[in-house]
Amino acid sequence: MRKMRRKLAVLLVFVLAFTMMPQNVLAAKKKVKLSKKSVTITVGKTVKVKLKNNKKKVKWTVTSGKKNVKLSKKKKTGVTIHGKKAGKAKVQAKVGKKKFVCKVTVKNADTNQNTDKNNGKKTAKPTVKPTEKPSLPSTPTPKPTEKPVLPSSPTPLPTKVPEQTMLPPDETPGPTVEPVRNNQGLYAENEELIISSIAFEKEVDYYLSYNDIYVCDGEANSLKDIVQDVTKCEFTVYCYGKKAEVKSVSDVEWNEKTSKGKGSYTFSITAALDGKEYTKTAKMMLGLSRDETIDKAFDNGFTLLTLQADNREYELERGLAKDPNGDSFHFSYYYFKDKDVNTEDIKNAGTKKITGVYEDEKITLNIENISASTDSVMFRPSSYTRGKQFLNFSHVDIYVKVENYFVIDAFTSTKGAVKYCDYMVGENQGFIYDETIEDGKSLKDIFTDLSINLKIYRTIYRNVYCVDNSIRNVVWHDEPYYEGKEDKGYYTFDLVITVDGKEIKQSYVLVEQQRKYTVSGKLETEDGQPIANAEVSLEKWNGEFWEQNDVIKTDEKGNFTTKQSKGEYQIQLGKSFTVEGDMQHDEKLPVYKMSGTVKRTGAQTMDMPNIWISATENSDVLYGSDLDDDNHYYRYLTKGNYIIYVGSYEFDRFEVTGSEERDITLDCARIFGKCSNTYLYKNVNNDDYSTYVSGTSGWYEVYLKPGTYQVIDGDTVVDTVDVALGDTRKDYIEHSCKGNLLDVSGLTVPEAMRETRSYTIFVERNGEQYKLFSVPMDGEENAFDYELDLLDGEYEFFYANTSIAKITINGSDVVKDLTLPLKYVKIKVLDAENHVIPLSEQNYVKETKGSGNEYYLTEGLVGYSAHVMLPTGSYVFSENPQNIQDLKNETFTVTKEDDVITVNTQLYQVSGYCKLNGVNASDDARITFFDKNSSSTSAANDVEDGKYSVYVSTGEYKVTISGSVGILASEEITVTDASVEKNFDIEAGKLTGKLTWENGSSFTDFDTNMWQIGLRMEEPYYSGRVAGLGKDGSFEVKDILFGTYDVMVYSEYSNAYVNVGTITIDSKTKSRDFVISGYAVHVKMVDSDGNPMKGEQFSFVNTEDETDTKYFCTNTEGEAYLIVSKPGTYKAMLRKESYGTVTVTDKNVSAILRKSEP
Repeated sequence: MRKMRRKLAVLLVFVLAFTMMPQNVLAAKKKVKLSKKSVTITVGKTVKVKLKNNKKKVKWTVTSGKKNVKLSKKKKTGVTIHGKKAGKAKVQAKVGKKKFVCKVTVKNADTNQNTDKNNGKKTAKPTVKPTEKPSLPSTPTPKPTEKPVLPSSPTPLPTKVPEQTMLPPDETPGPTVEPVRNNQGLYAENEELIISSIAFEKEVDYYLSYNDIYVCDGEANSLKDIVQDVTKCEFTVYCYGKKAEVKSVSDVEWNEKTSKGKGSYTFSITAALDGKEYTKTAKMMLGLSRDETIDKAFDNGFTLLTLQADNREYELERGLAKDPNGDSFHFSYYYFKDKDVNTEDIKNAGTKKITGVYEDEKITLNIENISASTDSVMFRPSSYTRGKQFLNFSHVDIYVKVENYFVIDAFTSTKGAVKYCDYMVGENQGFIYDETIEDGKSLKDIFTDLSINLKIYRTIYRNVYCVDNSIRNVVWHDEPYYEGKEDKGYYTFDLVITVDGKEIKQSYVLVEQQRKYTVSGKLETEDGQPIANAEVSLEKWNGEFWEQNDVIKTDEKGNFTTKQSKGEYQIQLGKSFTVEGDMQHDEKLPVYKMSGTVKRTGAQTMDMPNIWISATENSDVLYGSDLDDDNHYYRYLTKGNYIIYVGSYEFDRFEVTGSEERDITLDCARIFGKCSNTYLYKNVNNDDYSTYVSGTSGWYEVYLKPGTYQVIDGDTVVDTVDVALGDTRKDYIEHSCKGNLLDVSGLTVPEAMRETRSYTIFVERNGEQYKLFSVPMDGEENAFDYELDLLDGEYEFFYANTSIAKITINGSDVVKDLTLPLKYVKIKVLDAENHVIPLSEQNYVKETKGSGNEYYLTEGLVGYSAHVMLPTGSYVFSENPQNIQDLKNETFTVTKEDDVITVNTQLYQVSGYCKLNGVNASDDARITFFDKNSSSTSAANDVEDGKYSVYVSTGEYKVTISGSVGILASEEITVTDASVEKNFDIEAGKLTGKLTWENGSSFTDFDTNMWQIGLRMEEPYYSGRVAGLGKDGSFEVKDILFGTYDVMVYSEYSNAYVNVGTITIDSKTKSRDFVISGYAVHVKMVDSDGNPMKGEQFSFVNTEDETDTKYFCTNTEGEAYLIVSKPGTYKAMLRKESYGTVTVTDKNVSAILRKSEP
């Protein structure tokens, strides 16, 4: 399946490079820019991209397609890009805040599927892993001079249309020349005729890709075994979004030899709608891997309507712009109708869904693999099955409408054919005159008045058509536009559109067609054989290195013809040559032809796996064909050694010394069948042979080495298969098993019981361990509590070693409720006045018997204390809820019949509010009830929103209110025979100020984290307050009860403090500075080896007056601070051991004291 729609290459891609300045001004600015904004390289080859005029640091990254390219030689001036795997990529150079992006297309050396994986470079053996989701390109934030990148188109189908609408010369455009799109959100509304569904004569799985029909059957030897007559199928057809009447199925052709001999039909289908008939050609073939479907779109016209992200829904609308690559069919991208869109919110939403319409059915799908940039989201909707039809979706782009950028939608020229090109030589966008200019003349002679000769009559701005467009600032440049200097000049001009009175300008060029010359020739192998039916890279010298330029194609005789401009060229593996005009260039390349037939031992069909011929270090692959319907292949290889890979494992090695016929016989088995999931086929003996399979179309096909394989879904082994040579069918069809959770009495388990806890269910299949899952299931909204996808078989579900359900899956979905061995009960704990006492989710109950399991309660059920799922049995409230006195002594019993458990208590509620200075006390405040007689704690409760509530028995209590600074209030309460309301209105103040030293020392000399200021008052006992100091000695003491206090300063590691004054607190704020009389001593105590003495208590003795003794305790660094009242010499003692002395004179002092030697 196609992983990603290629980004729209022309509509909205790169930053405008030209403005209407003269060329010399542009040159003087020397803007930083890439040497090229898009390159094409071959797998295994390299190309250099330069970053011109850059002198700053640059960061090179691959922003998308990381598995397709790698980078080397990252410099300020450029980077080398290596092609790893066919596909698309974007390489970004970031200089400061500016980003420069180069789009990379990587092609195989041979363009078909069965080709060399690394184009001549030795690679490690691939590691088997799941099919990766594509890395998604980020879209830069649009600026006024930038163009946001739009999505790529699907692979073009044969029918082509012009890149933009081109009117005949000298014709005045009218409103009906190019019909506008009128998107209404209908299914396939831009498709002229599309087959939307089919009823076959017999039931058959199928999928559709815009009139390509893929019939799924892995066992059929021919499509005719399933569909004998196409005309007997019933086709449902839509034309421009409306169901049409099928008039005929005609011109049926049977193609016998296509699809590995399985055959295919082509036919015409005609339908009528509103008096008009439409006819399209359709093709019907077998699906699986027989036809190349990787670039097909299997959404088949599905139209998106809305995107849901969590609780928000966004309306969507299709983009109006047409595919500039010429495929007007099947190309679609979308815009958000909403202006207020945050793409990151959408990406990070827990639930993401997309709703669209197919035929007349609205379908809602999950969103997978989402990425987001500033102005877009990119994702893939999940697959969907409509009866026997499979819908599989590629990636979808949805864009935010950006300001200041528009798209050219329709134009005409009065002077002949003109084509629009968004990326041109010179890194501009504009128009190319597609007619021949007479010798001696220039564009100026033809387009004498550009604003009249070139009519741009419709643009698109923010997905709305705009017809107010005008060409301005036309400038003719006499210098040649192209490097070959064969043209005689070019125009630059501005296109200005007017929207709601606002003018928006973009710059363009008009140039003549670059002159190219015919290069014809013949390519041969080293031994003279024609290099037939090959595609070979043609490189051009750009003055610094060879860069990928084109691909030349040879016919059955090795002949080729190509058109190239002047310059020096080199065919892959060949010699350089110069193009000055039309020329013949024949060349022998140093390669040999290897060809033959691929066979499979024991095969009953012509089906073959992908094979890869990988070059080693001394060899190279020029080109390799796909397998034809007879499984013939050919390769053009240099001399050297090669490895044949089948899938991801090495099959054989060989050496090329000349051209030869080499048949390849594969000893591998084909396993196929119906499949509804992604599985790992894991080889139990050699993991190199393991591989993933996926049933995105309802079927899978895989080629395996013989051996024993486990088939694994996620982490569950669903089957064990002994794989033998030949073709074997193994179906893995899953069916839904879903249901709800019931309690032991048959009641549905409430949603709250699923939200607050999970239930782990163990599943056995056919008597053997199968898988575990939990309810609720992660991430998905569902009408059922659980939903599993299970293969056919007998299943038994267990919870806590108890069987809770048995089911049989036999070809259909099953709905089965699971009865848990738990009883859902609502608990009422009543106070003495029959009021419900609320419990919290921190409360739990404990079994009184057995293992004593604990079960947490769930709060929030109106009219009840709590509710919970419990096994039947006896319980006790475990631990005491802090605000409820002695609840842990209460017991209760749960039976199957009990819906409500009632616990009666003789407790009374004490509640009220707690305000500090008229404002609700902060949530760190706490109320505590102490028994007045025993002083033991009876109940406690945190204050929330200024309120508290406790339940206690009758008695006398001492109640305290405490906060972060200490006790704020204390009162006595008596509870008799009724609930009590008690409110606390507390007044307190705040003291601020600054401490200084009388001796002139500074606090900045010490670690003030070890100093504190304290306020002390005798009564009430709890009124004391303590606060830390700032680095400059400043302080702030909060929540001080009104009264008069002694103010002290002390170190928290000593008992030495200094009284610095008194203060009366009688208002909410007070400020005063204090002076410390005395001297600070900072000591660090170490032992005789210099190690800090941690956590030791020392005495500090005045040597002249031993009654003057202080005590201090060292911290984890062996340090301490203390204050002495007078100068003198002090000795530090640990028990009877001396640690030296400190002499205090007239300033604070610091010293390191070491244990004295004995």
